[in-house]
Amino acid sequence: MEEQDYILFENYLSDNLSKEEHIAFESRLSSDPLFRKTFAVYKEFSENLEYEIGNESKTVDFKANLDNISLQYFNREGVKVEAVATKKPFKFYKYVVAASIALLMGFFVYNQFSGGVSYSDFNTHETVDFSVRSGEGNVGLLIKTTKAFNDKDYEKANTYLEELLVTDPENIEYNFYYAITNIELDNFAKAETILISIIKGSSAYNNRAKWYLALSKLKQDENEACIAILKTIPEDADDYGQALRLLNKLN
Repeated sequence: MEEQDYILFENYLSDNLSKEEHIAFESRLSSDPLFRKTFAVYKEFSENLEYEIGNESKTVDFKANLDNISLQYFNREGVKVEAVATKKPFKFYKYVVAASIALLMGFFVYNQFSGGVSYSDFNTHETVDFSVRSGEGNVGLLIKTTKAFNDKDYEKANTYLEELLVTDPENIEYNFYYAITNIELDNFAKAETILISIIKGSSAYNNRAKWYLALSKLKQDENEACIAILKTIPEDADDYGQALRLLNKLN
């Protein structure tokens, strides 16, 4: 990738593109597989690297290696780094670019500095709001389910979702989040049965179910099974960036 592509990534994530540039960027994402893959990696590092490098006791060697990669990249003949309008410090931006390049080139990156991989590194579930669903009768139960899940009270959320599924057993969304609560509660067989059923279907939760099936295997230390599932997640999936990061940690 060209250096200006990384600047473009940062400007897109910082919402600094014009309307026309924004449309052109997303058009290129749709038509250029390498550009899409590189952006997914860059976005994932941008969202996670700031937290990771905050632990100084773990990252001295990591930073030194990234500095070396960054130096080689930014100081190549003919490459000049333009100022990027972003809230991130410039040094951090250089780390993100260097780390993205390192991962794409198969360098050490996270494996070397993180000291392993665990389920807790990846179980950052998105917040939900079941109560906004139209046509639902039991608003009170939906509100309680929403609060329990977002508060990470997975035992309560699991119970509430079971109640919802009694009256609406085919609801894909309820089943999907019920599976997540079961992973959190170590009810792996139940969770995986649900997720495999969703994967076999054609709903919008198909690829998300693959990601959580991989996480279920990760939590059980079944790394080979986790890797096999991760490789089935397509580049246009919402969780592709995380899947790629996990895959590189496990390999």
